[in-house]
Amino acid sequence: MHRLSATKRCFYFFLLMIFNSHAYGFGEVLLDKLLRSDFIYDRGITELPFIPIGYLAATHQDTLTLEPCPLTKPACEYKYQSLAQGAGIPVWVGQKNMLIVGQTLNVDVFEADGDSLTINTGGLMAAWISQHSESWQSGAFAYHYQNLASDMRSDDTRGTYAGMVGRYRHSPTFHSYWGAVVANTSGESRFYPYIGFDWYINNLWAVTAVFPWPSVSYSLNEAQLLRVGALVSEVSWAVKQDNSFYTQDFSQMSLGFAFEQKISRLLWAEFSAGYTGLGTLQINTDAESSIKTDIESQPFIKLALNVRPF
Repeated sequence: MHRLSATKRCFYFFLLMIFNSHAYGFGEVLLDKLLRSDFIYDRGITELPFIPIGYLAATHQDTLTLEPCPLTKPACEYKYQSLAQGAGIPVWVGQKNMLIVGQTLNVDVFEADGDSLTINTGGLMAAWISQHSESWQSGAFAYHYQNLASDMRSDDTRGTYAGMVGRYRHSPTFHSYWGAVVANTSGESRFYPYIGFDWYINNLWAVTAVFPWPSVSYSLNEAQLLRVGALVSEVSWAVKQDNSFYTQDFSQMSLGFAFEQKISRLLWAEFSAGYTGLGTLQINTDAESSIKTDIESQPFIKLALNVRPF
C-alpha cells in the first residue's frame, strides 16, 4: 500500500479535482497509471486520507470591523461571505513525470452599510512534477488569476504565481520541502521562500509545518478526521472613484479546527470553525501611497466538500 508523495502543501495551488459521473472512469485510469509509475508512495504508514484534490467550500463571517475607522461606523462594519471551488487533474502521467492542469473559481461578497460588493475571480494552473530518485521529487507551476464580471464599480485585477519546489524523502514518515514562489499582483512582484516539513508521528497523527498551511491532523478512524491549523487568505480588486481606479487588498489569517466525515469512496464533508486575526484592508491610492487599516478578530464558520482519492 502506498501514498502519493507529491510536493504536499505547495500543490494545494493545483492538485484540485471535482469528479463527476463522466470523469470517474478517467480518474480510475489515471490512478492506475500513478500506481504503476516510479512515483514513491508511503500509504501504509497512516490512516489519514490523502490531501484534497478537489473542493467546494463556503465561508461566512459576521461584523468585520475596521480599526481605526476612517469613515462612519456603519461603513466600517462588514459582513464577509465566500464561495470557492477548485478542479485539477493530471492530464499526462509517465514513468517519472506528470503534467497537471487545473482551475479555481471564487466569489467573495462584502456587505457594509446597506451596500454590497461582489468580487468574482477565476484562475488557471499548469504544473510539472518529476520523480528524480527514491528520495528526490521536484515540481514547477504557474498559476494565473483574474477578476471575472465583478461589480461594475470594480476593474479587472489580475496576478500570477510561479514557483519551483523540491521534496526530500528522509524516511517514509518524514519529508522536507524547499523552494521559492514569485507572486506578481497589482503590478508588484514579491518573493516568498518555501520551506517546511511533514512528519507522520504514527498511523493516527501527522504534523505539517509548511507556511501558509501549518496543521496538526488526527485520524479518529478510516472515515473521520480532525485537524487544527491556520490559513492565510487574500482578495484583491480595484474600485473606480473619481475616474480613477484604486487597488484594494483584503487579507487575514484564520486559525481553527476542522472535522471531516467520509460520505462516499471519494467524497468527504467538512465543518470548520475558528477565529481570524491579523486582518488588514489596504487601499493603494497610487503607485507610492497607500492606506492600511487593521481588522478586528472575528469568528468564522466553513462548510466544504473535499475529494480525496485515497
